[in-house]
Amino acid sequence: MTRMLSLGARIGAVLVALLLVGGCERAADRLKQEIAATQNPWPKSSALHDPADRMLRRLIVDERYLTRIKQAGSRNKALQVGAQLTLDGIARLPPQRLEQRANVMASVLHAMPVEDCARISRATTAAEVAQLSTLFFAQLEKLPPADIDAWFEMSYQAGIAELEQRPPSKVSEAQIQAASEAFMASLPSDAMRSRAMAVMPHMETAPPADVCWASRTMFNAVATLPKPHRGTLAWLLAQQ
Repeated sequence: MTRMLSLGARIGAVLVALLLVGGCERAADRLKQEIAATQNPWPKSSALHDPADRMLRRLIVDERYLTRIKQAGSRNKALQVGAQLTLDGIARLPPQRLEQRANVMASVLHAMPVEDCARISRATTAAEVAQLSTLFFAQLEKLPPADIDAWFEMSYQAGIAELEQRPPSKVSEAQIQAASEAFMASLPSDAMRSRAMAVMPHMETAPPADVCWASRTMFNAVATLPKPHRGTLAWLLAQQ
């Protein structure tokens, strides 16, 4: 027994020495990676698991992010904190990144049933977005890997932008007016323009089919408008 205690003491001394010369940093890194793994809400069988894992492992090395999820107090609350971080940071992204977001959103909305598409299109608060996240990610999971990667890269960049408190992108009224006119001009018929003008000011109360049509049409337009207007429309669609 004495020999075992002595051996334990010697091993302990070696471990302390290792920690003092850099092992502590490695242990902390391992702990962070373990925390990142627990933050991933998708099973390994999901197409969303690996992109989410890569995003979380990049975020977890930021002490500001680590502090926020530690303060949450539970795994579920930590997941909510992470989601809120991304939502808050979207407005801080540059137009080019928002264009990528809009392109993925267009694909997701087109894959959804009309009722679900309308519900997501009407969501404005963080609580509503969180409630509908299952519907969204169920469709995102079916998209090509490049689209999934683009979404999680956007989420990562939004989280970093929020942590760094970057100033929100600024768009002038003149830019908004020009992009709106370009969007209306891009519609292929007077009937579509009339429908857009009737539905878009009343997205909260319009029939689901009209709401979904309007939302899909706007997100689609981000990829087809002339370059100066794409970023502006993507910015408008990202405002909640």
